[in-house]
Amino acid sequence: MTRNPEIPDGGRSGKSSNSAGWTSQKRVPASGRPSDRKPHASENSSRPVPGKAPRQGKQPLPAPTDRPKRPAGSRSAPAEGGQQIPATQPPSPSETPKSPRPKRFLRLPTSWAFWGILVVLLSGGLGFTAVALLFKLPALPNCPAIFWPTASASLRLSCAQIAASKQTAKDLLEAIALVSGLPQDHPLRPEIDKYLEEWSLEILKLGEESFQAGQLSDAIAMARKIPTGVPAYKLVDERVNRWQSIWSKAEDLYKKAEDEVRESNWNQAFRDAVQLVYIGNNYWATTKYDQLVNLIQSAREESAKLDKAFQLSKSGGLDNLLEAIKLAQAIPPSSLAYKEAQGAVTEFGRKLIDMAQEALDRKDWQTTILITSKIPESLNLQSEAQDLNDLASAQSRAQKGTVSDLEDAIALAQKLNPGRPLYDKAQDLIVRWQREIEDVAHLDRARELARGGTVGDLSAAIAEAQLVPSTNPRSSEAKSLVVNWTSQIETVEDRPYLSRADQLASLGDMNSLQEAINEASQVGQGRALYTEARRKIRGWTEKIERMQDQPYLDQATGLANAGDFSGAIAAAGQIQPGRVLYQEAQGKIQRWQDRIQRVQDQPYLDQAQALASSGNLPGAITAAGQIRSGRALYGEAQEKIKGWRTELRSQEILQSAYQLANPGTPDAIAQAVQTARQVRNSTRVGAEAREVINRWSYQLLAMAQDQARNDVQRAIAIAQNIPDGSSAYTDAQRAIQGWKQSIQPQSLENSPSF
Repeated sequence: MTRNPEIPDGGRSGKSSNSAGWTSQKRVPASGRPSDRKPHASENSSRPVPGKAPRQGKQPLPAPTDRPKRPAGSRSAPAEGGQQIPATQPPSPSETPKSPRPKRFLRLPTSWAFWGILVVLLSGGLGFTAVALLFKLPALPNCPAIFWPTASASLRLSCAQIAASKQTAKDLLEAIALVSGLPQDHPLRPEIDKYLEEWSLEILKLGEESFQAGQLSDAIAMARKIPTGVPAYKLVDERVNRWQSIWSKAEDLYKKAEDEVRESNWNQAFRDAVQLVYIGNNYWATTKYDQLVNLIQSAREESAKLDKAFQLSKSGGLDNLLEAIKLAQAIPPSSLAYKEAQGAVTEFGRKLIDMAQEALDRKDWQTTILITSKIPESLNLQSEAQDLNDLASAQSRAQKGTVSDLEDAIALAQKLNPGRPLYDKAQDLIVRWQREIEDVAHLDRARELARGGTVGDLSAAIAEAQLVPSTNPRSSEAKSLVVNWTSQIETVEDRPYLSRADQLASLGDMNSLQEAINEASQVGQGRALYTEARRKIRGWTEKIERMQDQPYLDQATGLANAGDFSGAIAAAGQIQPGRVLYQEAQGKIQRWQDRIQRVQDQPYLDQAQALASSGNLPGAITAAGQIRSGRALYGEAQEKIKGWRTELRSQEILQSAYQLANPGTPDAIAQAVQTARQVRNSTRVGAEAREVINRWSYQLLAMAQDQARNDVQRAIAIAQNIPDGSSAYTDAQRAIQGWKQSIQPQSLENSPSF
C-alpha cells in the first residue's frame, strides 16, 4: 500500500520500514529508554516529543540549539503555551573545572541598546521555534502492523483514510470495514459517517466507470459489496437497476438491428444503431455502435453480393451458376448473411446437379460430363457428380452399339456403389445392356443374311431379327429392320405388276388404260408399292373420265353459245359428282343460271325503278321485292329497296315537322326544327328539309327579338333553339350574347353583399 503524507498519525514517532510498506514507530522518553506504556487515543494530541522528559501532564517544547546562554541567576523565560522554562543553575564548586588562570568575575553590559537587541533576538527565536513545531506534520502510522482489536478509533480512521486514498474498490471497502464497526455513540461517529458516505459514493463512482467501460458484471459486483449499514447503500439497488435497464435496452436495440439486417431493412437497422448513441452508456455509444455500423455496412455489401448471386442463378446456365456460387462463398462466417449464403451455395450446387441430371435424361452426355467436371470441390458434391459423370460416359459408350462398347458401358456403370442415388438406375442400365449384347448378336447375324438381297435371304434375315424380344432394348431397331426387309421383299414381288401396267397405259386408249388399272390393282393394300400403284391408278382413271365426259361439256358450251342456256345446263348436268370434269361443269352451269335469272327478274327491277321515279316509293318497294333470295339480281334489288325506304321515311319525317310547326308558337317551331333535322341529307327531300329549317330558324330569331323587349330570359331561351348549321345561327348567338350582357349588371346589383 502507498502512503499518504497528508493524513496525520496523531503524534511524532521514530520511523522504520517493514515489508508491507507501512511505517513502524517507537516512542522514546527523555531518558532514552523506550516508553513502557502505549498511548491512549485521547493522548494523541499531547504525545511526548522525542529526546525530552515529560513534565507532569505537560509536554515541554524543545529549546533551540542555537539559543545563547543566559547569565547565572537569571529567571526563566516563558515558553510557548505559557510553560515556564527553569533558569540555568550555576555549577557547584566541585563540578567547576580547575583552571590555572586566576578566577575572574563576568561583568554584564550595562548598555540599554545591548539589552534591547538581546530581547528582540530571544523573542524572535522562541516564536520561530514555536511556529515550526506547530506546523510540523507527524509521521504516518504502520497500519499493517497494528493489532486492530486494541487500536484506537483515531488510528482506525487514519488507516482507513490511507486505504481510501488509493481510490480502488478493494481499498475503499477495506476503509469502510475499518471504521464501520465503531459504536454509534462514539465521539468520532459524525466524522466517520461523513467518510463512510464519501467512500460509498466513491465505490459507486468506480462502478459507474466500469459500467461506462462496458463491464456490467464488474460494476454490479462492485456496488453489491457496499455494506448494508452505510448511508449510501440505499443507492445501490437504484444504481444497479439503472445499469441493468440501460444494458438491457442496449442489448434489445442491438438484437433488433441485427434482425433488421437479416431482413435487409438497412434504414431501420441504422436508426436502431443511432439510438445506442443516446442510451446512456459510453461502451454501447462508441464501441458497440461502431461495431454495429460496421456490421450493417458489411452485411449490406454482402447482401448485394448475395442478391446478385440469386439473380445469376435465376438466369440459368452453367457459367451463371458457377459465378453465383463464387459470390455466395465469398461471404465470411462472421457475416449475418453467412447462413443464408451457405444455404444459397447448397441450392446452387443442387441446381448444377439437376442440370447435369436433365442433360443425362435427354441423352446429352457431353453436357453432363462438362457440368460435373466444373462443380467446385467445396460443395461436397463430388460423389454425385462422379456418379453422373460415370453414367453419362457409360451411356455415351453404349450408344455406339457394339458389343465391346456395351461391355465398357457396363464396367463404368458398375462403379456406382450401392446406396448412391443413381445406383438403381445404373443397375437397370446394366441389365438392359446385358440383354442388348444378346440382341446385337442377333441383329448382326440378320444383317449378314440380308446382304444376299434375294427373297430367301431377306426372309432369313427377318426370321433372325424377330428373335429379339419386344421387351428388349433393341426391339425397336429389330422391328425397323424387319419392316425394311419386308418392304424389299414386297417390292421385289409387286414391281412386275406395275411394270406391265405402265406398258399397257402407254398405249393411251381407253381399253388399255382400263387394263393398266386392273394390272396395278393387284398390288394389295399395305404393301410396299401400294401407294405408288394407287397414284398411277388415279391418273389413269382421270384420263378415262375426261375421255368419257368431255363430249357433254363441249355440247353444253355449244348450246350456251347459241343462246340455249337451259339446254346447256341440261347437257353439262350429265357429268356426275366425283368425276374429273365435275367442278368445271358446275362452274359453267352457275354462270348460265345467272344469265337466265337476270333475264327473268330484270323486268321487276325496271318496273320498281319506274315507280320510284314517279314518286310511288311504296309501289317500287313492292315490285323490287318480287325478286327472291338467291337469285342473280337479289342483292341489287335489296340495295334499291333500302334506299327507297330511307327516302320514304325522310318524307314522313318532313311531313311530321310541317304538322308540328302549324301552331306557329316558338315551342312548336322549335320542335318542328328538331324533327326536320332527322331527315337524311342524301334523300330527295334533304334539300327541302334544310331550307325549311333555315326559314323556321329566322322565325325563331324574330320571335326572340320581339320577346326581348319584355322578357330577355325568355328571348334567350327561344334563340337557343336555333340549331347549329342553320343560316340564322350566327345572328342568334350574337343576339344571345348581347342579351346576357344586358342583364349582367342587374344580376350584380341584385347579388347579396358581403
